[in-house]
Amino acid sequence: MSYVNSYRAPPKITEAPTYDDGPLDLNSCMPIPDVLESERVKLVPFIPAVFATQYLTAVSDHPHLYDYHVYGPFHSSNPAEFYLWFEERIRSDPAVLPFAIIDKTKPAPQTHPDQGGQLAGVLTYLRTEPQNFATEIGHLVIFPPFQRTHVTTNAVGLLLIHALEVPEKGGWGMRRVQWTAAPNNKPSIRAAERMGFKWEGILRNVRPMPGEREDVRNYKGEPRGLKPSARPAVMDRKRRPASRSSELGHRVPLFVLGRLRQERSGTANGANKLNSHLKGCTYIKTLLMNFKEELNVS
Repeated sequence: MSYVNSYRAPPKITEAPTYDDGPLDLNSCMPIPDVLESERVKLVPFIPAVFATQYLTAVSDHPHLYDYHVYGPFHSSNPAEFYLWFEERIRSDPAVLPFAIIDKTKPAPQTHPDQGGQLAGVLTYLRTEPQNFATEIGHLVIFPPFQRTHVTTNAVGLLLIHALEVPEKGGWGMRRVQWTAAPNNKPSIRAAERMGFKWEGILRNVRPMPGEREDVRNYKGEPRGLKPSARPAVMDRKRRPASRSSELGHRVPLFVLGRLRQERSGTANGANKLNSHLKGCTYIKTLLMNFKEELNVS
């Protein structure tokens, strides 16, 4: 029997959008919350027309914020580069949903009186798979003045609550939320562990990492202006330098927070079975309760 393959790659975006021609279609495969809020932090969907200028101003002098990302750095002198990346990597992917992090404890009445605080960074849901009740939290960028504060804990906690909460209470009802980190990105690994994620294993050959991007993607010169000796060293689990041929850029620690078991509550079918599964893990129920208490979220 004959067959055909009619797949065509989406046309490459060559012109950066302006995002100023009406409501932005965030193109998400999941319902989008208008706001997620704790006492000290507020998350709202990242709209470039609203937040791009603030974001680019905050990151322009801090290229190290992208040391463990496979994109950037961005600069306020070239907003088109950021807009093009946002369109290609964020808005065009239904599995990605970006959020702006607003620090409510730092009001900005002169510059952004209606914002409810200062923009402290961004983070996203990504690799969201509704059919598998799974998502990931990533693309986390916290501006230097807001690092080592309440911002990261509150922001990640709000996304965890929304992802894991059952739909009857306004959440997505996910059973798995994962977090990946560069093997030598200690702050990211500590954040995952602090937020209750459990070590699951090493993902290999997942994506190019700092120090080898020029081998995989067409970068001109050294990536992000780093000299070879200044590239972050990749260490194995025993803190030994990993060899470039076997490990460099191929080892991505994977952390998981999810409903790993179902309570024995009898047999169920259809919606009842799903509901039982979503509510089944005592660990997650306790974790959500603790998050809500700590962040003062109802």
